[in-house]
Amino acid sequence: MSTNDSDDSDRLEQYIRNEKGHLPSSESIVALANWLYANEYFETNDRLIPTSDLKEILGDRLEYGVDTALDHLEEINVVTEVSRGGGQMILHERKNKAFFNPSNRDMIPFLEEEVSRFLEDLHEQERRRQESDDTSTDEAPSVADGGEPETSEEDADSETEGAEVDDDEDTDNVPTTLRAVAAAVLDVEVPVEDALTNPTDYIERIERFDGIVSAIIENDEVSREREYEPMGWRNTANKWVLTKTAKARKENESLAG
Repeated sequence: MSTNDSDDSDRLEQYIRNEKGHLPSSESIVALANWLYANEYFETNDRLIPTSDLKEILGDRLEYGVDTALDHLEEINVVTEVSRGGGQMILHERKNKAFFNPSNRDMIPFLEEEVSRFLEDLHEQERRRQESDDTSTDEAPSVADGGEPETSEEDADSETEGAEVDDDEDTDNVPTTLRAVAAAVLDVEVPVEDALTNPTDYIERIERFDGIVSAIIENDEVSREREYEPMGWRNTANKWVLTKTAKARKENESLAG
């Protein structure tokens, strides 16, 4: 089984086979290391992958289990398990980018991109809704053109009673637009746009955005029409990367230093 087109002569694969080639699981061990490299899960760029994700992606593609392969790779310093930041991190889910230091300002561009995607979705949905309302108003026909005649006083009373029933049915106040969902989450006296872009504390901005998107995902009345994902605090799990040494072997670089 192979997960990429790696050359059997590369130094990383040679090293793994020298150390673990006698094991029945050696092909699975090599394949997992090659997959981590091909997908750039390196110690040098904080791109991590949890054990659960590896099992979901590779579980049916490896002859031996992911846990077995990881254990052997860790023994020979090809992979390392990462757990930093007191058990929590800020995760950019859409790009699977993890930040373990809350003061790391490198996360700000990722936040700004996600907020921008959300606001574009918000404004586009509002624009289409307004256009639909305007079209409905413009196209309402007169009686002469086949429109509805005026209702009698009795019919009007009946319709009013029906409307009151409908109002009672709406008492749950479930938000049905992106703006309503966001406003309910934020509970602030400023427009959604300002609440997401004005705070100078970007951790607060991250937490506000994360709350909004999580609420949108959970709300059956609204949907996202652009790609954006929550970005906020997550508990760390068992996450893995190729070590610097393994990456250097794969790229035939010097192991010195």
